[in-house]
Amino acid sequence: MAKQIKQAITIAFVVYVAYATGAYFKIGSLTAAGATSAAWLTFATTLGTGLIQRMTSKGINASAGNFGSKFAGKAPLEPRQIVYGQCRVGGTIVHMETSGIDNHKLHMVVVLAGHEIEALTHMRLNDINTTTSTSTISGSTVFRVTNADFKNTANDNKFDSDGTLIRYTFSDGSQTAVDGYMNAQLESMGTSDKFLGLAYVYIEMIFDAEKFGGGIPATSFKVKGKNVYDPRTGAVASSDLQRSNPALIIRDFLFDTEYGIKAETSEINDTTNAGGIASAANTCDQNVTLADGSTTERRYTANGFTNFSANGGGVLESVLSSMAGKMSYVNGQFNVFAGASQSPSLTITDDDLLAPVSVATNTSTGDLFNSIKPIYVDASLNYISMDAEVYRDSTMLNEDTPSGESTANYVKQMETQLPFTVTDTMAQRLGRIALTSQRQATSTSVLVSLKFMQLQPNDWVYFTNERLGYTQKIFEVQSTNMEVIQDGEIPVIATRLALREISAAVFNFATNDYTTGQSEGSNVSTGSFAL
Repeated sequence: MAKQIKQAITIAFVVYVAYATGAYFKIGSLTAAGATSAAWLTFATTLGTGLIQRMTSKGINASAGNFGSKFAGKAPLEPRQIVYGQCRVGGTIVHMETSGIDNHKLHMVVVLAGHEIEALTHMRLNDINTTTSTSTISGSTVFRVTNADFKNTANDNKFDSDGTLIRYTFSDGSQTAVDGYMNAQLESMGTSDKFLGLAYVYIEMIFDAEKFGGGIPATSFKVKGKNVYDPRTGAVASSDLQRSNPALIIRDFLFDTEYGIKAETSEINDTTNAGGIASAANTCDQNVTLADGSTTERRYTANGFTNFSANGGGVLESVLSSMAGKMSYVNGQFNVFAGASQSPSLTITDDDLLAPVSVATNTSTGDLFNSIKPIYVDASLNYISMDAEVYRDSTMLNEDTPSGESTANYVKQMETQLPFTVTDTMAQRLGRIALTSQRQATSTSVLVSLKFMQLQPNDWVYFTNERLGYTQKIFEVQSTNMEVIQDGEIPVIATRLALREISAAVFNFATNDYTTGQSEGSNVSTGSFAL
């Protein structure tokens, strides 16, 4: 994969080298000569999904599991999971056997992640968060499940006088030796069964017709994921806030040499400048005020999981969705932008134009939406996928309704999937950004001097043009290209900018913009198997 990435970067992105003689430039293995060449040289562009997929395409959908049932299961070949932030996972059963008289005891080893994780906060059985007590046995910390739903003092095979039927141990992935308790309970396990680099749970379960009459309980786990590196502190994460920061998660996936993009250290922009990981991380960490006017939450967080076989572009796209973010690759570095307004530092005026302006006032498909339905994963409902409240913009709907129409329905709804977003309020904000952003439909292409080559994709720039009626209208840079144009007999190097209109209002969200959804109601009891 690393070779494919390097080839794609060499072809798609450029650090140009101007030779001393003539107008001759080289991009990796691509060359072009002649002063009359035009529009052939891409200097920098937004790192879009299509390109990333070509660079990192490996297989299955990256984030579909976040919207799924999330229960442990068996499979002959199953990719290892990558867990970020706090979320619920099912895991893969990699070992299962029974022992004891009439095979009354079940043993399971469930792998949660293919890397070290911070913690296991809860094991869930039949959608019940288990409570536990602990003791040390054979050098391991053993958790005894103390819920009444999973205890029976009348069971002759119970683990203790309290009627414990389930106990387990947890290894976070940093282990260098076999779990002592598992090794003592299972003859099939030996000292070499260390499950190195894997976070896993060993579970012992006593069969009980009253408590487990429906079979093996549906098992899932709430975990705190990988401790990602934070360039702001120069160390790995030590807090939940860092572990769930989308910018830091993207950095981890870009840099990781086992399952990620395998980028070099020099290819990561860790600065606090525009496009830097530290800058994007700081934006994500900002507090926003909720509907009550006093409660706050972080502006953007990412909590979810993917796997080693996932499409690399899909992984990046999924995490970027949680921060309304964008990426670019410029001057040999990956840049990350969190969804927030900017203050442009340059202005394009009529005096800067070297050729007529090309303007498009609608999207390539002509589709504009006036309502939005975000789909996210609700942490307050044990990480079940949910629809956030549908938002319909009355101003947009009026714009889309032809004059004189009063009975026809011109509502056009878009749907956005947010697999790494876990709160309703954050989903509402991200949905509103997506809806407002797609209404910024005007795009333009301008040919200007080399002064504007300092702009990179996702930068904002002012555009003042008398004929178009623009007075410091804000545009976002989509791509930056070099072109060689002819000024009489003299070749001149110019900058071609692809721009799309943007506004600070895209990222505005007032406290009274939040809406309250319909309550899910109480849980329905599943009853008991007791006679």
